[in-house]
Amino acid sequence: MDPYSPVPPPPSPSPPPAERPWWRRPGFVVMGVLVVFAGGLLLFGDPSGAPRAGVGDPKESGRPEVSVSPSAAASTGAPSAPSTPAGPPRLVGKVLKEAREAAAGAGYGVVTHDASDRDDEQWDANGWEVCFQTAAGQRDGGRPVLDLGVVRVGSPCPAADGEKVTWPAMPGVAGATLVRAGEMLEGIGVKKVRPESAYTDVTLPADPSAWLVCFQDPAPGEEIENPQYATAYLKLAPPDAACPEEPYARLRPEPTP
Repeated sequence: MDPYSPVPPPPSPSPPPAERPWWRRPGFVVMGVLVVFAGGLLLFGDPSGAPRAGVGDPKESGRPEVSVSPSAAASTGAPSAPSTPAGPPRLVGKVLKEAREAAAGAGYGVVTHDASDRDDEQWDANGWEVCFQTAAGQRDGGRPVLDLGVVRVGSPCPAADGEKVTWPAMPGVAGATLVRAGEMLEGIGVKKVRPESAYTDVTLPADPSAWLVCFQDPAPGEEIENPQYATAYLKLAPPDAACPEEPYARLRPEPTP
């Protein structure tokens, strides 16, 4: 071999493979198959044979099925007329505030008036109590109303609605012990008793319950209006001493000079 013979040129590189058209790429082919399959479902239905859900099918629309019973359908109709209360509650003897609440709970309205002959206004519902009740027709769109005749708490009811209240009379307690007189006064509502000694020179002991009543104010038979606020003044003598002829006398006369 001739050492100086020329070296053959290297082989030329092979040309790059031709690029596939875009419609023959794998991703496009898969997408095309899915599109064709979805279109077939829309046109020809589910190949499994199950019925295709239509528009408004509750199982496919995400809204729960609701079955309406006849009673439920009736309840959703037009509102029925308000029922008439079975009967008025018994309110006589109740404080006015409590009577109003009971009447409202039974479906009744309330109007009030002074049951005595005084015609006082009833500003404080806790300071009046019911003596009489009568029906007063209907108001406020057909709501039945009760008319209540009331008196002040602690007052007796009159014999009839609108008549004068008859207050208790002061009992005669002279001759009774202080403890017994207190019981008699409490029976008509008088709770305040102020005892005093009938003698100016005799002092009441710490417990004068056994002393005897000689004089009283108010006098026996006097009408006691609002006895819960009245005070009875009683003048007493010791159990071993007689009552003086007049109050503020001396049990032991002063020695003469």
